[in-house]
Amino acid sequence: MGKKRVFAALLVLAVTVGSLVLPARAAFTDTTGHWAETAITKWSEEYSIINGYEDGTFRPDNSITRGAFAGILDRFLKFQSTSPAGTFSDLSGNYWEDAILKLHASGVYLGNNGQALAGDTITRQQAVTMIARAFNISGESATVYYLDADQVADYAKPYLAEMSALGYITDSSDGYFRPTDAITRAEIVTILDNMIEVLIQTSTTYTQDVEGTVMVNAAEGACLQDMTITGDLILAPGVTGTVTLENVTIQGAVRNFGSAVVTDLSQRPEEPEQPPAIQPGDVYTPSETTGEYLTYSNQQIPIYAGVERNRFSQGDFMWDPDRPDRLIYTGDDYRTRFGIDVSAYQNRASANNTIDWEAAKADGVEFAMVRIGLRGYGSGSIMEDAFYAQNIDGAMAAGIETGVYFFAQAITVEEAIEEADFVISLLEGHEIDGPVAYDWEMHDSTYRVYGTTPEMATACAVAFCERIEEAGYDAMVYAGQYVSYIKYDQGALEPYLSWYPEYKSESSELLYPTLYYHMDYWQYSSKCSVAGIGGNVDVNLQFIRR
Repeated sequence: MGKKRVFAALLVLAVTVGSLVLPARAAFTDTTGHWAETAITKWSEEYSIINGYEDGTFRPDNSITRGAFAGILDRFLKFQSTSPAGTFSDLSGNYWEDAILKLHASGVYLGNNGQALAGDTITRQQAVTMIARAFNISGESATVYYLDADQVADYAKPYLAEMSALGYITDSSDGYFRPTDAITRAEIVTILDNMIEVLIQTSTTYTQDVEGTVMVNAAEGACLQDMTITGDLILAPGVTGTVTLENVTIQGAVRNFGSAVVTDLSQRPEEPEQPPAIQPGDVYTPSETTGEYLTYSNQQIPIYAGVERNRFSQGDFMWDPDRPDRLIYTGDDYRTRFGIDVSAYQNRASANNTIDWEAAKADGVEFAMVRIGLRGYGSGSIMEDAFYAQNIDGAMAAGIETGVYFFAQAITVEEAIEEADFVISLLEGHEIDGPVAYDWEMHDSTYRVYGTTPEMATACAVAFCERIEEAGYDAMVYAGQYVSYIKYDQGALEPYLSWYPEYKSESSELLYPTLYYHMDYWQYSSKCSVAGIGGNVDVNLQFIRR
């Protein structure tokens, strides 16, 4: 998918509040040589949206208030419903009252302890949160990998994590997000330029291919014809007319936030009859159990026959006295290797968005698992990790054994095969010598896999692994206790490598993995430091039988 997305489109009006409109193609007297000059020029000259002040300045480093930002979102998206007067105790008669109440009704502007605080300067984390809420965006993870992550408010973490993971924030190369700093006009413009490629403001016919996301905010709608959009097509809530598509290919999604009518005039061939859906019984045969049970979360879980048990116990591990955030295996049955798993989060926490793999190797890293892609747990869309190729090639060049993992959200066997084929396609042209892992997770009811039966969950894992091994790679299954016990038939997964997460710290009473079954890899911490990588890193031990 294209790198430029919807979020910043609504930010574009942010730069107009408190200013007078300059004529189109105005040259600002204070932007020459500024780091955001290119973005400012594009959005002022091409779209005449970014306005400056009457003295000819743009004032790129100025801030903006919460109320003014609410006015921007309301004017840009034209929200329809309004919360009652008196919702906020400090808002009566405020210039931005109407806009704030509309945003409140839409779940965008929540205030603080009953106050709107309209005159306060909006911070970077507040702006990111309001944008994400306006577009119903929720993060794939609430883990923030900036060096100042402990300063990020809990409410902002999932939104910031997603914004960062998708490459929308590019002014934090030093590893710091600065969540409580005021967001500046230049930063707003840069986010805009990173996330949206074309904004259609009038009822017109548009026919040019777009490498990125298109947003329509013209109330009457628009006509898109003979074109390809590599990102999403976004229709703002204020679009009440018809958006006509004719011979248009949209590689992302159509996201309609209002009452716009979407009419596709393309002549489509009759869809061929689809084969029956693949059922779990077509993929694997349920495994035998021993008749014994283990207890997990007050449930009796059958124990599968023929699956190797976990033999680790207290005393098999200790914290490294030289590196107190790393565990050492002290037993006799295995030799171990130290490894990490990384994704775009680590890149964006590192200098120049680049992991120094040579430094990581010198710091003891023997293997790396690189996130190659993911399926959105809400949207279901498949996408690649922004830095997968860079990380694979960098780790391999440093002599680090390199595998990959895919954050899976398959709810059918067909989707699991699609995920495997996607991984295989991304690996073309990249050498790896480690396994390919299937990381199927479900944390709560917001995950699209919520409610998937154990039979289907197991079938998806098996189908993915079979496809991966047919392509010549070693397949591995990543699963915590809930998925391992509740969702997976461990006998069906016995042929594949296993990767188990259970985090330990200095306060842990049990310093060993407690899963009933044996694991080949153990992810034992998410808060380790590794040379060459900014922020926290997930770390692992691989167990190799002697």
